[in-house]
Amino acid sequence: MVTLVTKHPSVYAQFLAGNFTVKKTTHAFSAIALDQAHEQNNALVKGDGGAVGLTENPAALRRWMVSGPEMARLISEFQATTEKRMKKTELKHHEQTKHTQVAFAQDVRALTRVMEEMGNPFCEDSKDLLVLDSRDLADPAVINTLHQIEKLGQEQYDTYVNERLVHQTKPIADPIKRNNLHIFSRPPVREKSRTQFQVLSLKNDCSLFSRLFIASQTRDGDLDEFFAHENQACPLALSQMGKIRLGTKSDLVGCLEGLITPRENDAASPPVEVMFLDGAAIVNMLAPGNAKTFSEYASLVFLLYITSQLQHMSRVDIVWDEYFPDSLKA
Repeated sequence: MVTLVTKHPSVYAQFLAGNFTVKKTTHAFSAIALDQAHEQNNALVKGDGGAVGLTENPAALRRWMVSGPEMARLISEFQATTEKRMKKTELKHHEQTKHTQVAFAQDVRALTRVMEEMGNPFCEDSKDLLVLDSRDLADPAVINTLHQIEKLGQEQYDTYVNERLVHQTKPIADPIKRNNLHIFSRPPVREKSRTQFQVLSLKNDCSLFSRLFIASQTRDGDLDEFFAHENQACPLALSQMGKIRLGTKSDLVGCLEGLITPRENDAASPPVEVMFLDGAAIVNMLAPGNAKTFSEYASLVFLLYITSQLQHMSRVDIVWDEYFPDSLKA
């Protein structure tokens, strides 16, 4: 490309004239690269099914190579004749539309609002790189990359030109080493497994107890008083493997079963006046059976079950989820 102006002046003149792209439409700002246009033509020839399996059959491959481009040409010409819109030159940029401009204006107002609420970041004395909306600080490696990336790119460009074009110590097809730079994204941190976390927690406990035992002997400390307080970074009652303990409702069943006294018959059971039922749980529990419609399911299955529960008590309350009046679920 550097010597193109002297070795191939005619090609250089075509490049200056802009003849290195393809315009498939009459719209402005719609030119694409030549290789991209070739790939799009290849996709049209391949069709929806692609060219999978054709390379294994030479006869089928030859038929496809001959008929494929012709079929693609016929289809494109047919589509061109059936288009209803007028072929006219559009001089506007594809982003110069009302919808795009409205979205851009909303983004500008959102950015301005954040800067007014959080303060002007350009007036701060700190050299940290932060996110405006969340105020998160970027990693120092990212900041160092932004400061050094232009210099690093220029050095690698000079090295490439000297080694492959000037001195020719390396072949031009020799691969270029990739730079593993930190750019606003960190490599995913692998979380520790449950076993690793438990081993780490036991090691920390052992180290803590060892120091505590030695300190208690020299200072006459009270171990009972110490163990009356939390000795973990995350309380075990609230955290699980370093994360907040979400809990499982089914774990409460074992606790509640111990509160129920065993009874030999229903007569010995305590009297119950009101029963609360989860409506959605009842629907999932009761099979439709022979019911074909919602009305049949309600009268033959659901209401029949509720009526049977009323034989043992005077009141049954059914709790349902609440939805908006105009929602589909309501």
